[in-house]
This record gives sequence, structure tokens and C-alpha cells, in this order.
Amino acid sequence: MAKKSYTILIVSQKAAQAKKFILSPLMLKIAAVVLGVIIVVSTFIIYDYVVYKKQVTELQGLRTETLSQQQEIRSFLEKIALLEEQLNKLKEMEKQVERDLKEINELKKTKKGSPVIPRKKTFNETKEAGKEISSFRQETVSILEKERPQLVSRLYQDLLELRKEAFQSELSLNELKEFLQAQKSILLSIPSLWPVFGPITSRFGETRVSSLPRGMRPHQGVDISVPPGTPIVAPADGAVSFAGRESQYGLMICLEHGNGFSTAYGHLKELVVRTGDKVRAGQVIGTVGVSGNSTGPHLHYEVRIRGNPVNPFRYLHFRS
Repeated sequence: MAKKSYTILIVSQKAAQAKKFILSPLMLKIAAVVLGVIIVVSTFIIYDYVVYKKQVTELQGLRTETLSQQQEIRSFLEKIALLEEQLNKLKEMEKQVERDLKEINELKKTKKGSPVIPRKKTFNETKEAGKEISSFRQETVSILEKERPQLVSRLYQDLLELRKEAFQSELSLNELKEFLQAQKSILLSIPSLWPVFGPITSRFGETRVSSLPRGMRPHQGVDISVPPGTPIVAPADGAVSFAGRESQYGLMICLEHGNGFSTAYGHLKELVVRTGDKVRAGQVIGTVGVSGNSTGPHLHYEVRIRGNPVNPFRYLHFRS
């Protein structure tokens, strides 16, 4: 039986001609197979392209998310760095407060009549502290948007709370530190050392004969009898406010110790310091003499608070 063949006519309308192609069944099968292969390959190519586009879109989304996460991490690191800085500052402040407390306790053991003056926070300080805390409350965090994970949001909130607590602790420590420093300054300014050691020949408040019109006046200090030339030491740190001659007390020195405390030394033989000098507790400032209105060698010693004479025994150490 003769094999069938297939004829394909292609007619051109312009040239009014027809082209004839005769295909055998084998060639038709081959063409069908080739066409099938082309369709399958095209399908795979289109599928791969669609998958590729999807992956590109996902990669772009991942890149955007990665950049966002990097920004969040940087923000976390910045906040953690600030918190660490605050915590380190608090540690240093705590150490300083401990040192101040130790020094104050030691000073209280050796000082008499040490006043404790509570420090009141000024209106400006309170206002500034309020502004700082308010700025923390008003701080906004982009991580708190609804589409952000709750865990990350919670971490940011915890960091903010820690920063608030650290700041409030810093305010409290600053206030305590300033208070302790004020107490330390007061204790250091108390004239507690004996300027010289010797018998007390006249006490504070005793009635004394005076060259003033009334003739009598209360003794404003204490007289300590010691040999001429005995060194006189400063009872506390201070500055020389006067060093010179005075009509009643002869050669005289006045020291300002701060916090309202001042001391005076009369009937000196020699001045070792000059007006304006800074002196330390225990430093020699002059020597005992008989200058001025004096009947014998002794030191006239006065303690004044804001210019008012007070009994020096309230502040002097007891001698061993």
C-alpha cells in the first residue's frame, strides 16, 4: 500500500501564485515533535522568567527589610552605648559619693560643733530636671509602628525606661554629691586645731577692763599663755584677710575659712604670712608676742561666725 503524503498550498494574493509543499507522514511527525519541543522549552523559559521575577521582587523586599533592620540595630547600639555611658557615669558618681561619705565621717570624728545644712534644690535646677525627664517622655520611636514585631517594640521600650531610670538616678546622685561636698566644705572650714598649746588665762565672755569709754567689755576670745616666739598654726584651711598692726591687739592676723567662719590672732611678735595668702590647716602663720595692749606674752584667739564672736571651745579639739 502506497504511503500517503500531505500537500500544503500557500497562495499569494498579490502574485496570484500558489506554492505547493508536499510532506510525507515522517516529515509531518518530525515537525510535530519539533513543535512540541519548542512549546515545552518555551513553557519552561516562561516559567523560569516568572520565578526569576518573583525572586528578584523578594530579594528587593529582603534588601529593604535588611536595611531597615540595620537601621534598627544601629539605633539599638546607639541607645545601648548611651545607656552604658550613663551607667559608667553613675558608677563613677557612686564611687565619688562613697569617698565623700568616708571623708565626711572621718571629719565628723575630729570636728566639733559641725553644722549640717540641708541643701535645697533651686527653682532653675528643678525646672531643668523636669525638662530633661519630659524630653524622655516625648521621645518617639519608629519601631513602635503597628507593622513592627512586638519583641523589638518591647526592647525599645525597655531601653527607654532604663535610660529614664538611669537619668533619675543620676539626678539623685548629683544632688547627694553636691550636698556631701557642701558638708565637706563646711567641716573643712571649721577651725578645730589649737593654734598653740598652753594654759588658758582668760576665757570667752569674761568681763575685761577696756580703754573704751565704758571701761568694761566682754572678752571676745580666749587667751592662751605661751612663751614668746611660740609658732602659731592655722586651725583650718583659709585665706589671710588681714595681716598688720591694730591698736588694741598689736600685730594681728585674721583668716577667712569659708562658710562664714573666720579667726583672729592678736599680740603677735612676728607675721609669717601676708594679706591675700592662702594657708593650710597646721601651717605656721606667725609667732606669739606681747604687742599691743598686753601685760604678758600670750595669744589672743578669736573664732567668728559671719563676723560675730563665738566661744572657740565649741570647735577646738580636746587635747590628748
